[in-house]
Amino acid sequence: MHALIAFLKPFLNRVGTAVLSQLGYSEPMISDTKREVASWVRTRSQALSRRVRLVSGSAIVWTAPGVAELLPVDVPVARNGEVTVEIATSAISPGTERAQYLQLPNTIKGYPFQPGYSAAGVVLSGKSNRFSIEPGERVAVGNVGHMSVATVRAEDVYPIPDGVPLEAAALVQIGVICGQAVRRAAVAEGESVAILGAGLIGAVTARLVAAERAKPVTVIARSSAKETSALEHGASRFLVSDDLLEIEKLAAAVVIEATGDPGAVLTAIAAARDHARIVLLGSSRGVTRGIPIDVFRAKRLRLIGAHAVTLETESRRTGKDLRRREALAFLEHLAAGRLEVADLLEDVVDPREASAFYRRLATSRDLVGARYDWTLLPASERAARGRLLRLPTLSARGADMERRPIPARPRTVVGQPGPRGAAKPLRIGLLGCGDIALMNADAIRASSSADLVACFDPVEELAREIAEAYDAVACSTSDDLLARSDVDAVLLAVPHHLHFPLGAEAASAGKHVIVEKPLANELEAGRALVAAAERAGICLSVCFPQRYQPAAVEARRMIAEGAVGEVTGMALRYLVDKPPSYWSGGFSGRAQTDWRRSRKKSGGGVLIMNLSHSVDLFRHLTGIEADVVQAHTQAEEPTSEVEDAVSITVRYANGAVGSILGATAVRGSATTELRLWGRDGHIAIEPEPLVYTLRAVHGLRTGRWQSLACSKDDINSRAAYFDRLAAAIDVGVPPDVTGYDGLAVQAFIEAAYRSAATGESVSPRALLEARA
Repeated sequence: MHALIAFLKPFLNRVGTAVLSQLGYSEPMISDTKREVASWVRTRSQALSRRVRLVSGSAIVWTAPGVAELLPVDVPVARNGEVTVEIATSAISPGTERAQYLQLPNTIKGYPFQPGYSAAGVVLSGKSNRFSIEPGERVAVGNVGHMSVATVRAEDVYPIPDGVPLEAAALVQIGVICGQAVRRAAVAEGESVAILGAGLIGAVTARLVAAERAKPVTVIARSSAKETSALEHGASRFLVSDDLLEIEKLAAAVVIEATGDPGAVLTAIAAARDHARIVLLGSSRGVTRGIPIDVFRAKRLRLIGAHAVTLETESRRTGKDLRRREALAFLEHLAAGRLEVADLLEDVVDPREASAFYRRLATSRDLVGARYDWTLLPASERAARGRLLRLPTLSARGADMERRPIPARPRTVVGQPGPRGAAKPLRIGLLGCGDIALMNADAIRASSSADLVACFDPVEELAREIAEAYDAVACSTSDDLLARSDVDAVLLAVPHHLHFPLGAEAASAGKHVIVEKPLANELEAGRALVAAAERAGICLSVCFPQRYQPAAVEARRMIAEGAVGEVTGMALRYLVDKPPSYWSGGFSGRAQTDWRRSRKKSGGGVLIMNLSHSVDLFRHLTGIEADVVQAHTQAEEPTSEVEDAVSITVRYANGAVGSILGATAVRGSATTELRLWGRDGHIAIEPEPLVYTLRAVHGLRTGRWQSLACSKDDINSRAAYFDRLAAAIDVGVPPDVTGYDGLAVQAFIEAAYRSAATGESVSPRALLEARA
């Protein structure tokens, strides 16, 4: 088998590269995929040559700098001298894994790399002539990476005494590391000891020293963040490392350096008394410079190397299994109650969220310890029967937005929460029968909870066309429409400057008011319309139907479930090419009018006419308000009163940033791109609904671009808006889109226009709070 693989490898390598290139894979993607195939071939050739079964599970692998992935893994079932263990939890050593993740000196040399080295679980199978091993036995495991199932040497498996929880036993390798350092230090009862470092290694070492009844035990750390924990578990004093005068007064008989900081040796020398023993336990992340040799010699200090790798050499020299001895001693300390460590594993991490955890760990210095809980994975991904002929998963990990995303997992897609339908239809009268009125009439007819009963337009022919097409009555005046008893709500599909006067009239007539976006042509008119609706006690809503598009519904759910974490940014790019006829007759040319070119009547150009939808959508998806905007506008024609291009930068109330670019004179273009992102994920809503997350959100894979699991049906989002509005009015609750939502969008628009005019940043919130 090995000879055949060696013979075929060059051929498979060339063919694989060619095929993957044709599929559009980038060079890193090709390398990842070929490595995955090579691992698959290697595992199966080993299984065939050893004539053993495979067991499949999951493992955390760093596939590239900053990329931690949960990948499927197949391991051979144990033979003689081996044990297969289903891992329940694996301990994370923050200092070591942070240094490895950041590629600090003296850490990893390349990728892929599997972090971790200590765990606990239950024996699945195994046999050893030296040790008693029984299926179902609880064991601690050393020298094992973060994975849900592992086959290891029998000598690396240690039975867990009764009463010791798996979480504590999972620190067994940490116990070995720290225990051998304490042994080499030869700490005697009553000797003063100083421990440099309050991380996981330092904390366990301090507790082991206290268990040996050394006194006093002083912990020295960079900050006081871990002081309480140290003092509660055996330490007599806690010092911050920059307090050199106090450190020099310690005169400790034993100093154990557990930080790995090259400069910590200097602090250790300062803390040591004459003839003291300095134990170097931490893995150095660099070269120590400037050692005061004269002070070292004057104090006659003894330097002791205590890296755990020397245990193998020492074991061979003495003929004793010192690693096992240290592991069993650690577990016995736990069983006897002389040592407590479970509290050190303060963070419990879902393995599917490994990438998010390591990104946080990279900058967090206060975390003492953490553990992966493998029981959070589905049983099929933890320890299942492996299939020798199962094909490798070529999932294009690390793919960017240009790659084909993996399909979404099946997910039940439902609409917005809240009222589902109205007991009786909402009867709507339509004021204005131009372009957008046709779209609204179609949506009302498609709705299951609304009826179009009447319409009016100053151009009688427009009203008659809609009335005949949609079985409504064409009214001769707006007053006639408002006077009708069979009209419950009035939909304003008129030029922006008419929203307030007509809306106020409708409210006075006791009709609910639906405004085709925006709320008004300017903020003060919008504020007056909201006030008129409040006085009349009617429902005021603005038609923002993009909220009901399937991708937006699912994106909002994903954000609420934590798929992106804290939202940190959004970007909108809207580039179209509106024909010149649009400005005089809309897209259909049914109604000839100049209001779109008039700044006073329209309120503005592309921002208020088009981008207001996206301004509302971002508020709806995240619940975050804009704090400050800075805008620039441009008009293609020097004589134009309204902009056909706008660029806006936004700072939101939570510190997020945003970028909005819109233009309606981009020749040959029809592009809309909307995306938002956070600390843990990224969602693209347009043009293709995609999601990438580091969080184990239901229905999503972590660390992969995938299609957003939304309905692909051609859903009429305006009809959904009318259905939801009718249901809200029917049961007497506020609608999804209130007048205040419209007012918030109006304030954003006004702030942008003021910023463009003055060159200064403007706060939408300040505009809302100001009174005219």
